[in-house]
Amino acid sequence: MRICMVVYSLEEFGGLEEIVATLTIGLQQQGHQTSVLSTSWVAPGNQYARQLHEHQIPLVQLPKWLSYPLSHWPTKEKILVHIMRFMSPLVYLLAGLLFLRKRAAWSQALASAHGWLRGQVMSRLIGPDRRRPLVRLLLRWWQFRWRPDVLHIQNFQSDTNSLLFVIDWADAHKMPVVYEEHQTPDPQFDWWQGVQTTLNKASIVVAVSEKSAQALRTVCGVTQPIVVANPIVTDPRRLQPAAPAQQGQVTESSGDQPLCVTTVARLYVMKGLPYLLEAIAQIKQTHPTVQFKVYGDGPLHQALLAQASQLGLAGEAIFVGMFRRQELPAIMAQTDIFVLPSILEGLPLSVIEAMAYGCPIVATAVGGIPELIEDGVNGLLCQPADSAGLAQQIQTLIEDARLRDRLGSAARHAYEHGPFQSTAVCDHFNLIYQQVVSRQQTKAEMLATNEFAA
Repeated sequence: MRICMVVYSLEEFGGLEEIVATLTIGLQQQGHQTSVLSTSWVAPGNQYARQLHEHQIPLVQLPKWLSYPLSHWPTKEKILVHIMRFMSPLVYLLAGLLFLRKRAAWSQALASAHGWLRGQVMSRLIGPDRRRPLVRLLLRWWQFRWRPDVLHIQNFQSDTNSLLFVIDWADAHKMPVVYEEHQTPDPQFDWWQGVQTTLNKASIVVAVSEKSAQALRTVCGVTQPIVVANPIVTDPRRLQPAAPAQQGQVTESSGDQPLCVTTVARLYVMKGLPYLLEAIAQIKQTHPTVQFKVYGDGPLHQALLAQASQLGLAGEAIFVGMFRRQELPAIMAQTDIFVLPSILEGLPLSVIEAMAYGCPIVATAVGGIPELIEDGVNGLLCQPADSAGLAQQIQTLIEDARLRDRLGSAARHAYEHGPFQSTAVCDHFNLIYQQVVSRQQTKAEMLATNEFAA
């Protein structure tokens, strides 16, 4: 079977990207032909692009010279600067009209005219994401060139990212489509409004947790079949002789080395990192030697560094940046407590990876996390957006080495008995693909029969 994964982009770091790469490679190893189509340009040095290249899996994308002006924000801002220079006579004309009409100071009139025109150019001309017509052409070309049997859309719906239009395209071209949503729909965010018609055009909808599946029905009005599928997480004991997370670790009281509390997350709003910083500031008052490390990057980097400074924290030491997947074993080997403070989630890959490495976990009870972590059994849960509650749970583990050992062992046991191994996940998706392709063939045969009868 020919399976084409469709993604919004392949960022240098991210759980969705890791899921796409491991699933695509796993399906190929089972004998399928696989490819990945990205609606954004991916740099050749991207770690996931390199993985695909090493396994000779095609990565289809718009060229950089087209993708960047349409979707890359720094490029858009550079274009805006050049346009504003070209339109400087119009800026002075508008400033003159404001000066004469409102009798404002010339500098104020000039700033107002420049700001208004800049906003209009950005919001109406440069700002909107105009890739969709080109992506439709790219999909059409790949359909003709490679002839996929099924599209598997891997989406993380937000105010800026959406692949719902690909469902409409697939429906118009009578192509089976599996739509997988990696987010848990929440009615407080307006990007879930008006998606019902499009989502119900998918052959089947995949949710990453039972909570997400329920929200897809209640918030998004999905009436199509919904299945819950788990991500592939490679067992670290297959990579090394023994899992490194619990070997040779020392406690704060040992005097040899301070405890290390680790977070792996993109620096996005939904990850709740401002609450983590507030919790760190509280913990540092009583446990000043504990180290906190956040691995990941994103648009909130500078804002988080500023917040850390205001709280009296060493932000540069906390936010250590991105990492290569090959470095994860070393990171987890140094981790005594794993923390994820998200305010919105689907089924976070980082929590499952922490379970695989046998780390004691503190996480918020959002999305599918309570389906992974049972409070007090294989981890500790707290409410989202509650820095005091988060600090209390982390501090509980800091002060109780035996509890850390028990929860870490239980987390590893939950991973070992969970459906996260490559063969099980790929077999599950094989059944899904066969089902949607068979359903599409039956529908086509019925249409042909009806046309013949008419």
